[in-house]
Amino acid sequence: MNKFFVLIIILVFFGKAPAFAFAQSSSIDLMFNYPFYKRPSSKIRTQSAKVLYKELRNENISLDFMMYGIYMQPEIFNQIVSLCNNPNIKVRGIVDVNTKGQNDYPDTHKLKAKCKCIKTDFATRDEMQEYYDKQKKLGYLMHNKVFVFSNNHVWTGSTNISSTCSGGFNANVSYLIKDKLVADLYRQEISQMYDDEKFHIDKQKYFIRDLKIEDGTILDIYFAPNTDILDEEIIPNFRNAKKSIYVAMFYFTNKHILEELINAKNRGVDVKVIVDASFAKNFNKYVTLLRDNKIPVKVENWAGKMHCKLAVIDNLITLTGSLNWTNSAINFNDENFLKLQNPMIANKTTKFFDKLWKSIPDKWLYGIPEAESIDSKYSCKDGIDNNHNGLVDNEDPKCKLNTIE
Repeated sequence: MNKFFVLIIILVFFGKAPAFAFAQSSSIDLMFNYPFYKRPSSKIRTQSAKVLYKELRNENISLDFMMYGIYMQPEIFNQIVSLCNNPNIKVRGIVDVNTKGQNDYPDTHKLKAKCKCIKTDFATRDEMQEYYDKQKKLGYLMHNKVFVFSNNHVWTGSTNISSTCSGGFNANVSYLIKDKLVADLYRQEISQMYDDEKFHIDKQKYFIRDLKIEDGTILDIYFAPNTDILDEEIIPNFRNAKKSIYVAMFYFTNKHILEELINAKNRGVDVKVIVDASFAKNFNKYVTLLRDNKIPVKVENWAGKMHCKLAVIDNLITLTGSLNWTNSAINFNDENFLKLQNPMIANKTTKFFDKLWKSIPDKWLYGIPEAESIDSKYSCKDGIDNNHNGLVDNEDPKCKLNTIE
């Protein structure tokens, strides 16, 4: 029997919705971030960032991390630098670069300059460049958001270390898993990249199934690239769904997953989906496909992004991690994917989904809001180029500031 969760709700009001929530068990802390802040922030204001910062400050032996990058999170930045430059602490860090040797988050290069213990995913290697150019890709991504501490705590999930994710603004879920076998598995994955310099398709496929930890949660953990994530986890769990599948997803283009959601709906399963506005605008055909098959799809109209990579099945199983449901993520990126079997975790996650769902007006069950416009509340006052057209706030013709609340 799982121990009961202690739920601590910290209210930062936007209407009646909390900006973040924290649920704790003996083995896993859940950190939900609601996208109801008006602007990104460089401050540590989400529970996810607070938990990570506390673990970093308490560390005095070793730290392993693999992350996409870092931007405008000075307290976390400085604490990582402090650990990297402490000769008594062993630190191994991995960050992403594209084929031009760049990272989308400019503070990543500043961190690497201050921390000699940080390596990149070597996306500029000659043997991979030809493939990238042919496919018109920037390169395979180091897309993890993972920190492993000497006390065998693993911080992971969908939250980037940035002003829009760990600083609030985007919808995200993070986890602090307290288990030695889990920590050792993540260390093994980091070792083959950091020590052996094997990344992406060169890696050995590490995974674990049916690991029962102290609070009774049963875990499956996979590292991408690995097609088993699709074939042995996502598809079978959707096929076995009896009552409900609730999906909150940033990018969502894998046709097999879309087909299984439609199949589940056709056999009477309650299927609901929330997607990001920029995704829906650029990949409208996938939203249309689901809607044409009677699946309710809400497109968020927040200023922040739907950045979760999340599904809850039958209020029992939670699928989560850093992995967007795309062919690139499954087949090429460095990612981590988790399946958690625990009704308490699933229940808390379903409540998180429900609050996100209710925060989006029903009109966006049918239309697609512009990511930066009067459609999306606060998007014209947040200082962010939400639709990636090079125009911020009132520079964008879709923004009419005098009509926004």
